[in-house]
Order: sequence, then C-alpha cells, then structure tokens
Amino acid sequence: MKVEVHGHAVLADSMGAAGEYGPEWLEGPAGEAVLRVGPYRGTLAPSYHDFINSDIVAQISNPVRRVEWLDQRGIDKMIVTISPLWYLYWAPAEIGVPFAALNNDLLANYCSSHSDRLHFAATLPMQDAAASVAEVSRAADLGAVAVNIGTSDFGGRNFDDQSLWPIYEELAKRDLPILIHPYPAPVHDGAEDRYNLSWVLGYVYEESVAFAHLTLGGVLDEFPDLRVYITHGGGVVPYQFGRIEAARLTNQPGVRAKRPLREYLERNFIFDVHVHDLKARRFLVDFMGADRLVVGSNVGGWDAAECFEMLDELQLSSADYAKIAGDNAVSFFNL
Repeated sequence: MKVEVHGHAVLADSMGAAGEYGPEWLEGPAGEAVLRVGPYRGTLAPSYHDFINSDIVAQISNPVRRVEWLDQRGIDKMIVTISPLWYLYWAPAEIGVPFAALNNDLLANYCSSHSDRLHFAATLPMQDAAASVAEVSRAADLGAVAVNIGTSDFGGRNFDDQSLWPIYEELAKRDLPILIHPYPAPVHDGAEDRYNLSWVLGYVYEESVAFAHLTLGGVLDEFPDLRVYITHGGGVVPYQFGRIEAARLTNQPGVRAKRPLREYLERNFIFDVHVHDLKARRFLVDFMGADRLVVGSNVGGWDAAECFEMLDELQLSSADYAKIAGDNAVSFFNL
C-alpha cells in the first residue's frame, strides 16, 4: 500500500467565490503568473499562459488527471486539501464561513468519482469557533478523513486559545485528526514577500510554532487523543526539539505542558518525509522512528517532490518502508 497524504486541489468553482478576496489568477506586469487572494499576491510561475495551460494546473483541478498521476507512480491513495491561500482566517466571518463550506463541498465532489483512491481533509473557518464546530460535523458527514488547519493567527488566536476547545472536542467525537499546513505570513497585510520566503522558510517556522502551541500550551493534556499530522517533515521540530523542550524545563512564561514533550510527540504526532536533504531525512527517521512518519510530497505545490523516491533513498528495511509508505497513513487517517 502506498498513500500520499499531502496534495492540493484548486477547484474552478472556488475562484472568485470570496468576493473582494478572490481568489483569482492574474497576469503580472512581466507576463508572470500571479495568484491574488485579498491583498496578497503570490508569483507562481514566470509565464502566465504557460502556467495556466500546464499539466500542473490540470492535475490540481481535475480528479481524473490526479488519479492518472497516482497510477503512473503506483500510488494507491491520496489525501487532498485546498491551497493554504484559501484559508481566509483573516476575512470577515460572513465571507470565510460560506467559503469554507463551499470548498468542502467541492472537495467532497472532487473525491467522489474515485472514492477508493481520493480522500479529503476539510477546511474550517477558524475565525469563528462555533461555525468551525458545525463544519467539522458537516465535513465528517461529507466523508472528510481529517481537517486541514493552518499554523497560527486564527482571527488573532492560536492553537492554545481555550476558545478553540469546542473544536477539539468535536474532532475527538468524530475521531478526525488535524492536518496542519502553514500559509504565507503576509497573506492578509499585503507586505512584500521577497523570494517567497514566507513559503521557503516561513512554513517550517510556522509548523514549529504550531507544535509548540499544542504541546507547551497544554492542548494535548486536555485532549490526549487528538491526532496531529504536520507537513514538511514537522518543520524544524526534529532539529530543535531540545530547545523547545527547554522552554518547558525552564518554566518559560505561560507553559502549561504537564509531561515531557517527547511523550506528546510519540502519542499524538506524525510528520512526513518531505525533507529535501538526504542527511536531514535520515536524521528525521532516526528521531521520529518509522512508526511516526508518512509520505507527503506537497503535490501541486512549489516544492513538490517525488517523496517515494526520497523514501527509497533511505534504504530502510522492508517492514519500516511499508509503515512509512502507507500503513501508518491508513491507520492514522482511518483509511
């Protein structure tokens, strides 16, 4: 069994569905492809026309093309989410709530024609906790296998904010894990994002912040069965884990964690092997163990990689390979 847990779908009916926030494709002044969401503009490709007509756009918008992509690689299943630029946590609830519901309907429909191969993680309007609780329930009924949440700033709140507790209670009730994926930090203020560093470096920082909020913030003491997948190898958590643990050991202000962070890591988290450097990837396997890793390649994203080839490079035992390639994902996401 091979399972790809990190792929994105950008669906035509979501374009322009958030009013002033778009989203929309634009052609930049130099002919480049630009994605606008509210004030944010992200440059995606050097040529607008080549990008719009490319295989990558066809794959992220068409489930038939997506399944063909899976077949070419011998992959059995994939979990898809919206683009993180679609979260709209910074938008008014009257825009963000229906936009999240629309995208979950579209994702459910996207997966329905190949329901044995394609699964989706639902988005939530995290600026409105009550609406998010209702959407968890609705998305579960639509067939979601997880919920896809950003890393921080949910209408000014973070994972450790107790106003979000009802969301976690509903997730526990529905036995749905969280798929954590960052969004670009300047997305809602229009600030310059030189070199797209909010993607390149900001994402791994934000993933680590999310881990810290969930552990140091005591969330997993209140909800010990909450399951959390963090993309891109868990950010910098494997490489600076001791530093995060030091925040607990030295009683930094506000820390509510009741146990060593390693206990939460081994009980509640999985990461993927989407780490481009082979030495770092080997350390990741040593740090997490084969039982706590899956394959997530950011399919449709700027840094998409052939992560099953990355897994091959690790030269693992057949048992460990099988766990990471698919067995862990099947168990974690109840596939």
